[in-house]
Amino acid sequence: MQHRTYLQIPGPTNIPESILQTMHRPAINHRGGEFAELLRANIEGLQRIMQTKNDVLIFPGSGSGGLEAAVVNVLSPGDKVVAFNMGVFSDRFGVIARNFGAEVTTIDVEWGQAVTAGQLREVLAPDTAHTYKAILITHNETATCVTTELASIRAMLDELGHPAMFMVDAVSSLAINDLPTDELRIDVLVSASQKGLMLPGGLAIIAVSKKAWEAHKTATMPKWYWNFTAVKNRSAVGQMPYTPAISLFFGLRESLRLLEEEGLPNVLARHASNADAVRRGVQELGLELLVKNPAEQSNAVTAVMLPEGVAYEDLARSMEEMGVVIGGGLQRLEGKIFRIGHLGMLHMADVEVILGVLREALERLGWDGVATA
Repeated sequence: MQHRTYLQIPGPTNIPESILQTMHRPAINHRGGEFAELLRANIEGLQRIMQTKNDVLIFPGSGSGGLEAAVVNVLSPGDKVVAFNMGVFSDRFGVIARNFGAEVTTIDVEWGQAVTAGQLREVLAPDTAHTYKAILITHNETATCVTTELASIRAMLDELGHPAMFMVDAVSSLAINDLPTDELRIDVLVSASQKGLMLPGGLAIIAVSKKAWEAHKTATMPKWYWNFTAVKNRSAVGQMPYTPAISLFFGLRESLRLLEEEGLPNVLARHASNADAVRRGVQELGLELLVKNPAEQSNAVTAVMLPEGVAYEDLARSMEEMGVVIGGGLQRLEGKIFRIGHLGMLHMADVEVILGVLREALERLGWDGVATA
């Protein structure tokens, strides 16, 4: 007998039934009026969710594609940028820039901790000539389940009067954490469809400030598919420069409807509540969290230290047999942690099921550290 599978990896997420049904429809003319209206509605809806009046561009691609688009459209070879290594995906942002010829200063942060304004200040304060052109930062690092507080970084930049572009990877924080793009004066904000927007992967979404558009005019890194100007110009007439993933655009419209129906403040509060319940639940089982500072713990995903004597493969297999799919550690955290995603359309009853399956799996594997109720 079929039963529901709880896809509790850090994304893609469980896709709401109404989104699945909305995407299951015939293709339409992507050069016609129906698509033009669909595109317009999605861009306006994304501006509301991203809390911005900036241009929003939609590319066919993954979040990583969006990061590449962000880099190549506003930077030139030889530009100096600051990036961070606090996990796989924050490191990727800097690697992309380096691969296209930027001069990257990488600030290494212990995996399991967030970036601080003080760490960035140490690099930027001596830069009185303002040679650094951009800061590349991942808001929510899913490899370590850490969220960096952006407001303090914005305040530090303002205090220094440093004009570096503020470029943010929000792939796993949009519609999960509060992200007031315009208030924080984020110049390039990158997100994607498969996390808080509850869609399959396939759409990269980028908000571009006026300051970033000015940088785009003189940016010389190579690009064709990822060209901001091409997407903006075609969007203005209700089209894309190339064939779009039409079914995802229908799904996106439904996703935005669901988010706005619930209300963005309620969506964010639900994510915070679910995350807190997961963290409390695993600790009540006697397990240890990777991220110790509550202010840095992610509302999208929680990293849990694997208990002694329990292999990730065995735990994941046991939980999947009961209908819950979890994620493992990446790179230096492989075999040390497991990750429980709690993003997207998830409610407290679902959290209780997930924690119950975790308890049962640990007991089946003979781990004797499970706390008694």
